[in-house]
Order: sequence, then structure tokens, then C-alpha cells
Amino acid sequence: MNKTPTFKEIVKQRAETDYSAQYEKIRKLNDKYHAYIHVFRNLLRRRDFRNRPLHGVSLAVKDVFHIKGYVTTAGSKAYREKARITAEAVERLLDAGAVVNGKTNLHEFAFGVSNKNPHFGDCINPYSDKHVSGGSSGGSAVAVALGMCDAALGTDTAGSVRIPASFCGVVGFKPTQHLISRRGVFPLSWSLDHVGFLTKSVWDAACLFSSCLDGLAKPLDVRPRNLKGLKIGVPSNYFLDHLHDDVRANFEDAMEKAASEGCVVKSVKVEDAKLAAYARFIIAFSEAAALHLALSRGSMQDYSEEVRSRIVGGLSIPASVYINALKSRKKLTQEFRRVFRECDVIALPTTIIPAHRLEEEKVEVQGEEYDVRTASLKNTEVFNFFAVPAISIPNGFTREGLPTGLQLVADVGCDLELLRTAYAFERLLGAQPPL
Repeated sequence: MNKTPTFKEIVKQRAETDYSAQYEKIRKLNDKYHAYIHVFRNLLRRRDFRNRPLHGVSLAVKDVFHIKGYVTTAGSKAYREKARITAEAVERLLDAGAVVNGKTNLHEFAFGVSNKNPHFGDCINPYSDKHVSGGSSGGSAVAVALGMCDAALGTDTAGSVRIPASFCGVVGFKPTQHLISRRGVFPLSWSLDHVGFLTKSVWDAACLFSSCLDGLAKPLDVRPRNLKGLKIGVPSNYFLDHLHDDVRANFEDAMEKAASEGCVVKSVKVEDAKLAAYARFIIAFSEAAALHLALSRGSMQDYSEEVRSRIVGGLSIPASVYINALKSRKKLTQEFRRVFRECDVIALPTTIIPAHRLEEEKVEVQGEEYDVRTASLKNTEVFNFFAVPAISIPNGFTREGLPTGLQLVADVGCDLELLRTAYAFERLLGAQPPL
């Protein structure tokens, strides 16, 4: 079984020819997969990048991160801003020795989860050109999956890192909210946005995460934890109610393997999950509407019909409903966090379906009809509301050959332990075969 190399292994043999090979993949494949909006012909890097901890790891950046002197589009025809600053997360990674080779495609204004983009082209799933990549950080996931870069930055407001990671067979990590600075990142919802990472391995995600943190002189060298005695909580309500057959089979197989390694797999109840999902919706739509009302000055003719309708929907939400949703967050989060008295991590499928077809608007899951947006978001969105760390790792394929993801969730601030646990699961479940 082929093992995905870590940054440590990549940088041992890093040379300009490696960058040339990545650029050649972009040249050959980007017109089909629409991973990049803007390719940097000259790598963005520090002069002595080879002497810094990341030694020239190539990074793609979702086009909501400002880079000074370059245009930010946020995936829309309606917004073209020549940036005056570079996002702090990008600065930290450059300071650590990463190089940036371009800005990636996204669902317009990050306001969607399919990454079908009428302005810059639909992001296509690397495993099937008939299926979506997932979004909104779909371009970043596709770029990593196809080897156009070593890793990528994304943002996650309801699942926008973890959904495309699951659909595209890569790792997607959303840290505890506010651990990674959002300065210089075009927002969707200021109360819910998280910076996240899309990588080929958990070790790589940990390396980027720690490079973005304050007070660390060098990236963490994360080691997998011993799984024996790990208490895994599997939700008994809401999240597993309806699952695609292959998603369920791959999840159950992962839990059986965990039990065989000495994990204690137990049923837990996540209190008020449906209410938290509704509150997240209210907050996200209200804040996005307020932002875009000011940005567009009421004229949205250059917005896609899909995004425009969501903004109009957000404008119809009364202020009192938005305020009550915000007020509910502290109480609901406190109730949710009690689950970690019973378990170390929560485990569940990242999404209840694999990537849907490009033309699909609705899917049937175990006799229940879902619109594709709801199906994609159901298992990810509440963890933005709760602001906890969550990671999606590949855990197999459907009978059609589409990837599925295992999501692991930990308590606020337990990011390092979550990464160590995910690293152990990655080893347990085995590496994905290369594309």
C-alpha cells in the first residue's frame, strides 16, 4: 500500500524540478478541474526559505486570503480587490519557509458547499469528472489531491474544509476557532469562520497548524497516540439517522478496527444538535447578508442567482431572531461540551453522502429526500457553532470509487490530542491509493 509522504520526506528532496512538475500538472489539468483562479508564475517566498522549518513546502491559498499586491476575488465576478496586506496566516507560513504557488477556486463568496462556480468554472472531483469537489474550499482540496501543491489553506464556516476533504480523499482540519488568526481573510460569517488546512496527511496538517500559532519557534513533530483505552463517542442521535450505504459501511468498519485496537467505542447523545444547526444557519445567513448589503450597496446584478437568493434570504431574518441565536450559543455549547466527560473524541462520518453528481439538486438517503446542500452540511455545521476542533481523514471508497471521510471531533483547545488521535487512525485505516 502506497504511503503518502510527509513534508519532512518531501523537503529532503525538494528542488526546483519539483515545482516545475507541479506547475506542469496545473497547466495540464486546471482547465478541466478549475482548482486555481490565479497561478503565480513566480513563487511567493522568503529569500532564505530553504533555511526555514518548512524548507519550501508548496502551498495553495484559497482566494479569500489577501496577499499584498495581488487581486482577491473571493470567487466572484462582483469583487476584485487589490490587497493592501497579506493575511496573517499566509505571512506565518511564508515566515516558516513555505512558498505559495497560487490562489484557489471556491464557491462564490464561500457561500455554498458544492463549489459549482459560474464565474471561474465548477471545481471537479478528482475521482470522477461527473461529481462535485465539495466546497467552499473545493479548489484547495482538488489542488492537493491532484498534486498541484503540497498543501493548501482553506476556510470553514459550516464544513467548507472538511466537506471537500471528504469528497476528494484528502485530510481537512478545522482547529478550535480563533487559534488561527483571520486577519486579512475575506469573511462569510464573522461569528463562525475558521481558518483550516487541506493536506495529504495528518502530520502535514499538524505542521501547518503549528506554524500558524503564536509562540512556536518551529512546527510540531506530532506523534500518533496509543489507541488502547481511547474512549470514542458515536452519536446516537441526528448524525447517523440517514447515511448512504457505503458511507455507513466504511464508518462501521473504522469503528470495528478501532475496537480491535483497544478503543472503547460507546454511544453518546449530542444534545440539541438540530437546534444548534438551526442557530448556525440564522447566524451565518444574517451576517453574510449584512456584509453583502454593505459591499454591494444594494446592487447584486453581478452575483450568481444562487448566492444572491441566499443573501436575500438572510436579509429577511429579523434582528431579534439573529440576536437570540447568538445568545443561545454559549448555553448550547456548554451543554454540548459535557459529552467529553464521557469520551475523548466523537467519531462520525464527515458527510452522510459521498460527492453528489454535478447536476443533482436532491438525493435520497435511506428513503429520506435531502437537498444536496443539507446532506453535505448535516454532519459538519454544528461543530462551527460549537467552535471545537474537527478533522476529516479518508476512510475508504464507495462502490463507485468515490472517497468517504471519517470525522473526529474534540473539545475546545484539545487540537493537539485530536491531531495525535487522527494520526493514529490514519495509520490504522491505511493510506489512500494515489490518483
